[in-house]
Amino acid sequence: MKLNQFLASIVVLSVISGPALARGPGRDGGRHKDEIVPMEKHFNPEKMKELGLSEEQSAKLKAIREAKQAESEKLRAEAKEARHKFKQSIRSNASREEVRQAFQAMIDKKEQLGKLRLESILDARDVLTDEQKAKLFSQGK
Repeated sequence: MKLNQFLASIVVLSVISGPALARGPGRDGGRHKDEIVPMEKHFNPEKMKELGLSEEQSAKLKAIREAKQAESEKLRAEAKEARHKFKQSIRSNASREEVRQAFQAMIDKKEQLGKLRLESILDARDVLTDEQKAKLFSQGK
């Protein structure tokens, strides 16, 4: 009897703690520890100032940022709502299929945000000269 309780406790603990332990330290699980700095960090305003951008380049980068900002805010709000609906479906008596659909909706919004972020980075990168790109990306090493 006690052995069964012990085994059941081990199973419950492993299910609960598994995802947390797999994630590792830090918010991103330490994934960027040995990598070059994540792309978004390269394109922050302080780094851009160090590149000696022309007025035309600065204007283009500002236009890119402003063009993507509204869409990004909309997607973030939609992702937050999708995450809320997913959590609500888990806690309620929703069917398995409803929970799966809520989960997929949440994942889809995260994917859309990632794609928008990538397009923004690629658009910004296209504005830079080869020398500026070399300087920008050498800073993260």
